[in-house]
Amino acid sequence: MRRTWSVVVPVKDSTVGKSRLSAYADARPALARALALDTLAAVAACRAVGTVVVVTSDDTVAAHASRVTRHVVVPDPGGGLDAAIVAGLATLQSSSGPVAVLTADLPALTAAELEDALVLAEAHPLAVVPDADGTGTTLLAATDVELLEPRFGVDSLAAHLAQDAASLPAGPGLRRDTDLPEHLDVLGPSLGPRTTDVLARLRVR
Repeated sequence: MRRTWSVVVPVKDSTVGKSRLSAYADARPALARALALDTLAAVAACRAVGTVVVVTSDDTVAAHASRVTRHVVVPDPGGGLDAAIVAGLATLQSSSGPVAVLTADLPALTAAELEDALVLAEAHPLAVVPDADGTGTTLLAATDVELLEPRFGVDSLAAHLAQDAASLPAGPGLRRDTDLPEHLDVLGPSLGPRTTDVLARLRVR
């Protein structure tokens, strides 16, 4: 029988998040928020996921997440991505099920891709999905929350592999995190509806 996962998703405040998308000027906050909401929609639709812990100081994202069944909203304590993840994991210390951490900039993620990766992760105490560039991490998963020691940021993949995490194959929506405008161009029609809408409104201007 497949296990039910808890997933922690840290979402940076859109007013400061995704600074490398500054080419979109005033639309960058709306775009950053759209990336996160498309990611969260895929997580919510995934059959392998039970509880979703959204760690954020973004009022709009928090309000959206609070309206979704099974979502728990935790204030971002500040101090960076790993600190936000640790705050989210703290709410799951009594959990006996598997736990994963997912980045919030996966606008082409599908529920099926996430489910496939989580099913594969069940076979390993600790597992990681590399980003499309092969240096970062988009998903870190463990069969026990106590095994998770997040090391997100520059060269996070190497850091997580050094913890004996198994590297998992995954679909393009789970691997292509979005840091640069060209990443959105690559994803094209695979982008989620909120991201697509923001980009469409930019093209109309």
